[in-house]
Amino acid sequence: MVVTQHSFQRSRKRIYRIALFTSDMDNYGEQAVQEIVRSARQRGNCSIAMAIFDEVSEQDVAAGLTDGIIIDNWKNHANLLEICRNMRVPVVDISGDGDLSDIGIIAPDDRLVGTRAAEYFISRGFRHYAFYGLPYAIRTVWGENRKVGFSETLREAGYECAVFESAATAWDQLHQKVHLQALEHWLVNLPRPVGIFTCIDKFAYEILHLARKKHIRVPGEFAVCAVDNRVWICLLANPTISSIPLDGRKVGMEAIDMLMRMMKSGKLMTPARLVEPLPIIHRESTDTYAFPDADVVGALNFIRENAHKPISIEDILDHLVVSRRSLEMRFKELTGVTLQNQIWFAHVELSKKLLLETAQPMYKICENSGFSSAAVFNVVFRRFVGTTPTTFRRRTREPAP
Repeated sequence: MVVTQHSFQRSRKRIYRIALFTSDMDNYGEQAVQEIVRSARQRGNCSIAMAIFDEVSEQDVAAGLTDGIIIDNWKNHANLLEICRNMRVPVVDISGDGDLSDIGIIAPDDRLVGTRAAEYFISRGFRHYAFYGLPYAIRTVWGENRKVGFSETLREAGYECAVFESAATAWDQLHQKVHLQALEHWLVNLPRPVGIFTCIDKFAYEILHLARKKHIRVPGEFAVCAVDNRVWICLLANPTISSIPLDGRKVGMEAIDMLMRMMKSGKLMTPARLVEPLPIIHRESTDTYAFPDADVVGALNFIRENAHKPISIEDILDHLVVSRRSLEMRFKELTGVTLQNQIWFAHVELSKKLLLETAQPMYKICENSGFSSAAVFNVVFRRFVGTTPTTFRRRTREPAP
């Protein structure tokens, strides 16, 4: 066969030049970028350039040297959007902080994040709630959405939510004495016990520090849940912090899919896509219950303390010395779930913690989280989490280098 110049050019695969404009990344951002790079390499028809490493600039975009852009921070690139519009370069925003109508947006569903936090605290019997987010002067779309999701869910359930309003006007002021004194004053005047939701893990860490200073018990008087699951922060804290992980890997995978469709079609606009968060990682900062029934709380504590081994309802009855019918009725009325479901839930929560924080093989995690067999482990885990233990570990842990 004779290969002509025409047939050779047709057989050559086009390489799409993708520029990543990202800031210093949190856990979510790192996961998203890792998945973008992995997916690009897997496709084989993309090249990736990182602005943070000076591999690409706004001037390169203006010169027509990029085919598409993924960005997570507009504040450092004020002119980039206008350049992209002029050059007709498609853009996908993964920041969760944009509300532009003429670009692609794929981001965490931050309202759902707030809803999940509210539902979590309600399920643990709390009647008082509080939110610690960003000050008005430096508010973000994602921070506001988390607050709205949390407060609206509580309001629909018949509860009010206290909100900390800081006078800070810049990020660096959040470390200053005047801000921390105002936060401390707000905290000590909250009704207790109270479920406190913070928009990022760092704010939860600050609350735990101030609680120790004022001799406030956590968990107990305060229960604290945060967002992003930056493991080093959550595990360094005392007590360790419960947190809602964002699904950065799914955002990254869908971001490059969206950008590829836009680059191939020439379209600059596409419907926005929101990605639901991963299940809450339960740790010590919320390891308490606020129900008014001592037997119900006793059952919950027994289940929690023995989640590492098989538990039956009979074990709980023997421990509390109470009738089965009475306990099951009161338990369902207050918690909204059955005793058996709570037992399964406790086993699943412990297995999630082991999957995330240890390198134990699956058979060991199954054994150490109280499941009687691998088959039961897989079925129950999927029912509560919506995915298999293996997939959950892959999506929530850093990939091996």
